[in-house]
This record gives sequence, C-alpha cells and structure tokens, in this order.
Amino acid sequence: MAGERETSVAKQAIAVFHPGTQHSWQTARALHELDRLAFYATSILRQPGQWPYVLEGLPGALGRTFAAEFRRFDAAGLAGKLDDDQLRVGGKTEWVERLTARLGLARLAERIDHWGNGHWQGRLADDIHSDRQFALWGYNNSADVAFALGKQAGRTAILDRTIGDPRAYNRDMAMLETSYGDWFLNPGKQASDREIDRAVAEHELADHILVGCEFAKETLAEFEGPAVAAKTRVLEYGFDAAHFAALPTPSPAPKGAPVRFLFVGLGIPRKGIHHVLEAIARLPANEASLTVVGAMGVPERMLASYRERVHFTGSLPRNQIPEIMAQHDVLLFPTYFEGGGIVLYEALVSGMALIQSDRAAHAVTPDTGIMLQRPDTDLLVDAMQAAISDRDRLAHWRSNAQAAAGRYTFGAYRGRMAQFLQDAGI
Repeated sequence: MAGERETSVAKQAIAVFHPGTQHSWQTARALHELDRLAFYATSILRQPGQWPYVLEGLPGALGRTFAAEFRRFDAAGLAGKLDDDQLRVGGKTEWVERLTARLGLARLAERIDHWGNGHWQGRLADDIHSDRQFALWGYNNSADVAFALGKQAGRTAILDRTIGDPRAYNRDMAMLETSYGDWFLNPGKQASDREIDRAVAEHELADHILVGCEFAKETLAEFEGPAVAAKTRVLEYGFDAAHFAALPTPSPAPKGAPVRFLFVGLGIPRKGIHHVLEAIARLPANEASLTVVGAMGVPERMLASYRERVHFTGSLPRNQIPEIMAQHDVLLFPTYFEGGGIVLYEALVSGMALIQSDRAAHAVTPDTGIMLQRPDTDLLVDAMQAAISDRDRLAHWRSNAQAAAGRYTFGAYRGRMAQFLQDAGI
C-alpha cells in the first residue's frame, strides 16, 4: 500500500493557470504530452469561431487588425488538443487591462492587473477545493490567491517566476536611471509595494520555484535568503516550434553588404535599447544596418536622431518574426534584467549569431556569438565590430546557431520539465 501511495503522489496531475499568456500554454502542452495535465486555465487563448475571436471575420482593415492581435494567442492550436474538462477559458479583466494599457493609462492598467489577477484566481476555488488530486502550477504576480487556497486543500504549489525579484528590479532600474534618465518614458516608475508583497507571498507559499535563468535565481537568493534559494531551480524555456519549424540553413549577407543587426522586443531601457541605438550610430552605414522590431517605450525625442539610420517596424504578429530573423545576421540583446530570454532561442533556430549580456539566459557560446560582461555601449560596439571585421567568424557563429538551438526545442523543454517533476517527487 505504501508503494502504491508513493507512485500515486509521484504521478499526480498538474493544473496550469495564468490570466494572460507568457509561456503558460507551452507548459500546459508539455504536461498534456506527458499525460500529467489536470487542466489549463487562462483568459486569453485563441479559439476560432468563439467570442471575441469571431471579430477576425469582420471585413476590411478592422478584421485584419483583430486577426493580427488574436493570432498572437494562437498557442499552436492547443485549444483543439485538450479535452473539454482540461480547458478553462474565461474572464474579461485581462482584455480590459490590455486595452487600458494601449490607451496609455499605465497606472490604471496596473491597478486593474493587480485586482484582476486576484479575482481571476478566485474562479479556481471550486476546482482547488474539489476531491480531485492535482498540484498547482502558477506564475508570478498571479498565483498568491490560488496558492493560499491550495495550501488549505493540501496541494503542492509550483511557482513559475518569469522575471527576477521585483526588489532587484527596482534597485537596478534606479541605478540605470541615474545615467540614462532621459531614456525613461516613466521616470521613477518602480515595481509597486503591492507587487512586492504579492511576490513575497508567492515565494513563501510555493513549494517549488522555477526560473528561466541563473540571473533570475540569484536575485531571489539575494532578497529572499537561503530558504527560498533552496527551493528555487532553473528550468530553461524553449521556443515556439509551430512558428520556427522548417527554417532554411542561414545564408550569409551578400558580399560587400552591411552586417544586418536586429533587436526584437519592447524598446525600453531595461532591455538596453539605448545601447543598441548609440552603438549603431557609431558604425558606418556601409558596414552595419539595424532593424528594431517591437513597440518603443522611450520618449520620442530620443529617437529622432536615429530614424534615418534605423528601420523601426513597430509591433508585429509573432508569425512574422521567423522570416525577419532569417533575413538578419546578428541579434542584439544587451538587457539589464530578464527572467530568461526566449528571443535568444528564436534567433538561434533562425540561424542568427548572438550578442547578449549576462543578465539573461546564457544562450550564447563562443561558437555562436559574444557574451558582454555587462550592458554597455562601448562593449556592444566592440562586439559588433568583431562581427563586421571578421566575416568568417560571423559565418562560423551563424553556421553553429541552429545546432545550438537544439537545447531549446519544445521537446527539450518537455524533457527538462519531466526531469524536474521526477526530482521533486511530484
């Protein structure tokens, strides 16, 4: 009997919940393929033919706009792969928060996010208090209520923390603002006391904490101490195979053409966008070009002098990113504060070399690019010059990129997850 009980506990199902997206759908899919998914609860998952996704069918530009937005949440058809009792989709607060943020009402969006995440978790109360046996897998800033309910029901709580500790973020951004304050769209904006309190509660309630890189793990150890450090483990994420499948072998830039540099993501100081723009301005146009993909989160006055030199695309649907990456040589990622950096894995599988800082997942190797000792314009220029001056070295980096990406496939992520569950006895 004891052996049967141990086997049952070791193979218990897991409920994944997130009010938005992050990589939660990949987690749910991996658990589903491991035959370990109890259910997946979210408020945003594209379900063609259902509200609000039917708006994709509107005629003209409006329908195309809705389609581009909704396809960001397609999740590789996950909804169609789960049984009816394995999927919980509901709650409108996340959409309200996103609309409010798009309108530029950042403080209101933050309040809606805080209230909505707590309220949304309450929708899981009946499941959590049921007799059904499962563990909980939640995400930072949206797991404290569910974890507290889970403790009452004797459930194991797994926190997937997708970014470093908010107190470390506040410290690092305050330091950055002293030297690059003009680049901040919202000077003095910090992680709120409410966010910090929620993070502390989640860290305490969690039985296991997962982060995407060593940097994020170190921030938790620094601010929470040995008890939290002891239950924190790095579980590297993976790229979306549905969007990055069957990519061709990378082809070099035409002889005599500039090296094609690329930045993908929200253009904010935290991600080092100021270093990227300062660096390209120091390099001759016949040697280097730069494309920036993503919304810009810096004052417009700071961009004016770069617009003739840099191609800013704005935000694009995720299904367009692979093609853009395949047309570039080197991804620039001089970030200050990350929880992982999935864009690094996407660049590798697209055949790109990497120039990155050490404040994210250490995806780069000597065979695929350059690791910066810290986010810094001078260091970034030197690294870019290395790619420009030695095209054979650049070709070597790119020729090794797709093989290196094998570590970050969905199958590899699923394997790491299975190993974690085995090690944790879940």
